[in-house]
Amino acid sequence: LGTTLERLKELTWLDVSYCPNILRVSWQGKINSLKTLELCYSGVRDAHLSRLTSLPSLEELNLDSCPVGDWAVSHLASNDVVPNLTSLDLADTDLTDLGMVHLPKFTKMTRLSLFYCNITNSGLRHLASIPTLEVLNLDSRDIGDDGLSHLRSLTKLRSLDVFSGRITDAGCAHISHIKSLESLELCGGGVGDNGCARLASLENLTCLNLSQNERITDRGAAALAALSGLRALNLSNTRVTSGALRFLGGLVRLQSLALYGVPGGGELVGVGGRSEEGPAEFEVPEVGQRVGGGRDVGGDDEATLEEEDDEDDDEDDGDADDDGREGEVDEDFLVDEDLILREDEDGSFASDSGDEDEDESEILDEEFDEDESEILDEE
Repeated sequence: LGTTLERLKELTWLDVSYCPNILRVSWQGKINSLKTLELCYSGVRDAHLSRLTSLPSLEELNLDSCPVGDWAVSHLASNDVVPNLTSLDLADTDLTDLGMVHLPKFTKMTRLSLFYCNITNSGLRHLASIPTLEVLNLDSRDIGDDGLSHLRSLTKLRSLDVFSGRITDAGCAHISHIKSLESLELCGGGVGDNGCARLASLENLTCLNLSQNERITDRGAAALAALSGLRALNLSNTRVTSGALRFLGGLVRLQSLALYGVPGGGELVGVGGRSEEGPAEFEVPEVGQRVGGGRDVGGDDEATLEEEDDEDDDEDDGDADDDGREGEVDEDFLVDEDLILREDEDGSFASDSGDEDEDESEILDEEFDEDESEILDEE
């Protein structure tokens, strides 16, 4: 492959994913024109990357699920190996907080994936020094409200994925300061109606996934009705009921709505993509691709649907009627002012990030296993 690459002077895109041990030292100097290099699941390690000293044109690097870690990031960033890098995928790698300190050295980076890395809330403080970030994936159960406090200064951030993070209403308060957001995923189960009220101030949002947050009720749905630009909304497996539809009816730009597993499913019949005679079918929005485990709305037992209809009619007792008032907001469902989470006087919700940075570069150099270089020489 190295010989072939040397002949391909105009090669700009190379995908060798799922090709174990494909990367060779002999590639150095032969792929200078590359703009995109896909290495996911290829077994690339720190030692392999250490032999690459210059990739001047590279803009996108994918190391998803490779056993690389802090030393590799330090090498690529500190030695100016990829000066034009704009997109870096480190999903499911061995990156820790020690390696996070080097990320701001990629001064042109706009896209970053840290999906299930070994980082903590404290490590996220380094992201505040990457003002160019537009797309960020922080999907991890180790990320919580305190970590999101470091993202408030990212004024260009358009997409944020904290799908399984331990985010609560306090975290939503931090996110509400990122007015540039267009796509958001928060499905860790801790968001409630107060959080929805906070997120309702993000007027640029077009895709919102709040599925699996069982604290969200119709009050939260009423708050979200203020997001007039929404095109995709996922409230699956929340406590939102069929009564929320009168609020959502005002979202005239909505193209995709997911309500899997919501109470009162019988009243949703006919709202989706099928006929009045069967259960409603809802399209899964792009932001909810991973929400596949929710049960279908309604069911095959028509008698059960009729019973649920009767019960819900009794409970609603005067909710959305047939007088053509669909979309009107009942004042009883509006979020009260005293439900809104209050900020401290300094505008923060979390404690300080902690101790000052150590000399992490020296720690990485000491911990790097020099024996791995011998592996490359043998290859």
